[in-house]
Amino acid sequence: MKTSLRKIRVTRLAAGLTEATLQKQPARPSTAEGKKRVLVIEDQSAVCDLVAELIQAHPRCELAGKGSDGGSAIELALQLRPDILVLDVIMPGIGGIEVLRRLGGSLPGMKVLIFSGKQEPHIVRALMQSGIHGFVNKNGPLSELRKALEAVALGNTWFNEDFSRTVRLALASPSHLVEGVIDQLTPREREIAVLIAKSHSSKEVAHQLNISIKTAENHRANLMRKLGVRDVAGLVRFVVRQGLVDPTAE
Repeated sequence: MKTSLRKIRVTRLAAGLTEATLQKQPARPSTAEGKKRVLVIEDQSAVCDLVAELIQAHPRCELAGKGSDGGSAIELALQLRPDILVLDVIMPGIGGIEVLRRLGGSLPGMKVLIFSGKQEPHIVRALMQSGIHGFVNKNGPLSELRKALEAVALGNTWFNEDFSRTVRLALASPSHLVEGVIDQLTPREREIAVLIAKSHSSKEVAHQLNISIKTAENHRANLMRKLGVRDVAGLVRFVVRQGLVDPTAE
């Protein structure tokens, strides 16, 4: 039932995702100056600084902080409790989609604006299921990010027609994996799945996560069992479809 309700919510949202039909969201209390506090998470330092400058110059926003990876995203979000989180998808370590899963309902008033160059259907599907409030493609003009910030700061959502088209494509594409299986994995299992998909051996996984090789091997076996896959290739396909890693990255 939980999965069905989520699919209904995503389908309804996709139907109205156009720049001209912004959807009203409950507004969160702003700062004393009437500005929304924004946290920026972006692994490319030059891009991060550029986005930070844009936020500082925005009449409705102020910069609450910035980070460069998924770990800092979780830590800073819980510490600073920003009104808006501007988040990249593909980052070193924990990716943006996993960040949203781990934050869960910890910050119900926080709006999430994705700023990414990745817009493949499997990534879009995962983002929509995470309940994002906007998406800006890095390959587009910077003015789109300014428009998106304005919309989200006012309590609306912002998705252009190109993203809406991708959402419809993602929802129409059949999935060869069990719907909702990602939710059956623990955060540690998802982390190990990503490491294995990046060709790390059990010994390397154990060293990186400071666990024993036996524990790493047990996690690997549990992953294969839960996902119903028999080899690393099947695990890689799962990780890519869930948007946990970039299949084009070296």
